[in-house]
Parts: sequence; structure tokens; C-alpha cells
Amino acid sequence: MRRSGYIWGRPGLPFLFALLLIAVCGLAACSSRKPLHPPGTEIVVALEAAPTNLDPRLSTDAYSERVGQVLFRKLVRIGRSGEPVADLATSWETPSPTVYRFHLDPRARFHDGTPVTARDVNYTFRWILNPDNKSPHRTAYEQVTDIVVEDDHTIRFELSHPHAPFLVNMVRGIVPAHLGDDPAYRDHPVGSGPYRLLEYVPGVAIRMEAVADYPQGAPPTRWLTFRILPEDTVRLLALKKGEVHLVMSALPPDSIDLLAREPNLVVERGPGTNYNYLGFNLTDPLLSRLLVRQAIALAIDRQSIVDSLYRNQATLATGLLTPEHWAYAADVETWNHDPERARKLLDAAGFPDPPGPEPRFRLAYKTSQNELTRRIGEVLQQQLAEVGIAVSVRSYEWGTFYGDIKSGNFQLYTLSWVGIADPDMYYFAFHSTSAPPEGANRGRYVNPEVDRLVEAGRLATNRDERAVIYRDVQRILARDLPYVSLWHPQVVVVRDRRLSGFELTPRGDYDSLARTRFIVP
Repeated sequence: MRRSGYIWGRPGLPFLFALLLIAVCGLAACSSRKPLHPPGTEIVVALEAAPTNLDPRLSTDAYSERVGQVLFRKLVRIGRSGEPVADLATSWETPSPTVYRFHLDPRARFHDGTPVTARDVNYTFRWILNPDNKSPHRTAYEQVTDIVVEDDHTIRFELSHPHAPFLVNMVRGIVPAHLGDDPAYRDHPVGSGPYRLLEYVPGVAIRMEAVADYPQGAPPTRWLTFRILPEDTVRLLALKKGEVHLVMSALPPDSIDLLAREPNLVVERGPGTNYNYLGFNLTDPLLSRLLVRQAIALAIDRQSIVDSLYRNQATLATGLLTPEHWAYAADVETWNHDPERARKLLDAAGFPDPPGPEPRFRLAYKTSQNELTRRIGEVLQQQLAEVGIAVSVRSYEWGTFYGDIKSGNFQLYTLSWVGIADPDMYYFAFHSTSAPPEGANRGRYVNPEVDRLVEAGRLATNRDERAVIYRDVQRILARDLPYVSLWHPQVVVVRDRRLSGFELTPRGDYDSLARTRFIVP
């Protein structure tokens, strides 16, 4: 039985309402906010949701990680090309494949004025490795057998075996040993980055001040504020009125061309490495069936969603990695829109289409309150109805939604992986031991061959050998469908025309906020 279709090619009602508000409010105080600081001394960045945890030992969501980029220094950071570059560690060497020695910047200071030493690095990683602390990053360092403080500014990591992604995994904010065990630290973390935290009002704003004696040079703009604005309409108005100076990949795609016409704004776009996917709970009796997952993948018209909701600001994905990545597999099985085949698979799975309006079965789809993901949910609802699957769309505040996903309290959901650099991400997301809180295998996927391969990918140190391994991983995952790969969105920044120095990167990083300034004519 054919269900009702979806009307494509026009902006959604929520965005039309946003445009109406802009037209009606004009320069009135629809989202007015009195500036805390003189013009040109404060950069205000809008976030669509609040970070769930600013402690780098525990944070996993994109909002926490991005805010942490200006709060914390790491031993290394990821450069534009995806390779590790110097940060807190000014240099390093590998005397053997299982030994890494890092030399720290002797000028580094925490925001309370105390020096950053090798003892703080030792404390941070030993805390993460302690299973009692339930850090989601522990498995990334489980090959570490010892951490040796050689002197105040030299630290050595000894590994049980060669571990190819070790350097890339060292992008973890360093926590002061004298504060890290204080329960208050998680609410007001002290880092050593270019900005220090002044105030975090949950769900409202994160306010920071530039570190005047930052070793790599004080940020040119004294104040930095992240405003948490969940509603698209409010972000649009705040940006239009100059109350917000920068928004990255958090605006309705159908608003971008209109915002580009605003004389006080600049739009910048570039290819992105972020990855959007539909996730399944593989412990669910329905979704544990491969034929059902295949049918769902075939029922989704991804290209129509990219064309209409993303306004062509995304490219279809075949897996976590973009085609430009050195480990990308171009020959994986793909699941292009084919509703007739989807119906046949559902019949074969034992779910014939009943007469009348009743569906074959019902599923619940969870998402955040982000307007775009809600609209995507509505489209998925319509497309799955076409093949006889009834879907209820349920949206939640970000923290509640993310908590449900980590705890396995879902059937279907959509999320994004951001900033993918090394294919070791496959271990974090799909190894059978990586279910939360140990990792991010949120769908509880289990495949012994994938386990073996991602373990081998960590041991191989030759890039070509690793590429072969991870291409096999991609082929298996494309067949098993623990995710339906959706798309790689472009990175889109809309900023105040007076801002200079912000760098658009494929990962959507915020590091360059420390080099961003106002240029006043």
C-alpha cells in the first residue's frame, strides 16, 4: 500500500516564519541583548546546543570539544591536513616504535598561574586510564603500559605494542593535577589555552577572557562569548542585528543565500569531513534484522534531502570517511533509493504489508530540538511510510537526547561525527568493547571480523597497509549497516564582515578564534 508522499522544493514553514519575524522585528528587540563589553572587544559565537561536559577527560559531543579548543592546550593538535602538529609539546621523538617522548613548552601556564608540567600530563592520562573514572577515551590509550616523568618538561609514554593512531589520539586537553580531583572542576574547568573561563551559565552562555601572557601571543580580542541559542529564528535575528558575530554550520541551509546579501555579513563555505548518519539500536528485535535495516536504507531518498533541505550544501556519504581521505574505500556497497526493493525485503523479513492503513510495524526516531534535524525526521517519516513503516518523531533538549543515545535508549536516531582525522575512529565507533561508557558503539554492533580488523589497523604502522585494512572495514560496515550513511555537510560560516582571522577548516575547528579580531574601518 502506498503512503502519502512529501512535498519538495520549498522552504519549510519554520524558516518562512523566521523570515517573517525578521521582517516584522527589523531592528527592534526581538532577541535584544545589551553588550557586556565595548564594541570590537568581544566576539560572540552562537551555538545551537549547550556542551554536555567541558572536562576534556569526559567530553565527547561536538559542542564540548569545540569550546575546549580555546580553553585547553593538548600535547598535539590536528592541523588542516589532518596530521598532528605541535601544541603544548613543542617537539617529540620516537626512540622505538613503542616509545614516545614529548618536550613541553616551558612557558605554558594554567589559567590560575601555575606552570604546566609533565606531572600534569601524567595525571591527565592516568586519570583517563583508570577504569573507575569511566572516561569514554580510555580505550584510545589502553596500549600505554607506563608514563614516565623525566623532568618538568619531558614526559615519556611506553606502549605494549606499536599503535599507529597514538599521536593523533593525543589531542586531549591537559588538566591541572592540583585541581582535577575537585568535584567543582567539571563546572568551572581551568585549562591552559588562549582563553580562560569566566562564567558558564548552563543553557545560556559561556564567557571567557583572553590570556594576556599566553605563550603564543595574547588573542587580539579580549572577550569571547558562546551564546547557546537553540532556536534557528533567534540565531538568525541575533546574527542579523549584530548581537552574534559568527555562526558555524548551525543555520538553516535555505537561509544562507539570503544572509549572504546582508551588507554586514560574510558567508564562507568549504568541503567538510563531518559525517551524518542514521543510527540503529541493534539490540532491538526489529532492527537487529539485516533485511529490515537494508529496507530502511533503500527507502531513504538521500539525494532529495540534500537537494531540498540542505540546498545542495552536502555530498552523499558512503561511510565515515570522505573520498579525499587516504583510507577511503570507493567500492563499498551502496543503498540508493529503491522503495520497491525495500518493500520486497520487508516481505522477505516476515513483515508483509497489511490491508488498510495499518503499517507493517512502528519505530521511534529520536532527535534533538535542532530545526533541521526535526525536518529531516519528518522527511524520513514520510519516506519510510512509503514502504509501510510507521515512524514517530520525538525531539528532545540536546542533553536529554544525547544521554538517551549513549545509554541505548532509542530505536532510530541521527547524529554527526565531527573532525574525523584518523580511521581509528572505526574502533571507537564499532568495536564490540566500545559500547558506552567505554566508547561510542551506541548501537551495540558486534562483528568479530570488524573487531579483528580495527585491532590490526592500530598495530600496522605503514599507511598503505592501514589503508587496505580500513577499506575492508568499510566494505563490511556497508554490508552490515549498523549505520545508514547519509551525507557530508559543507562547513558554512556566516560571520560579521568586520571579523578577520577566522579560518574555515574541513573539520569545523574553533582554534582560530584565538587569532580573530575586529577590523573597524
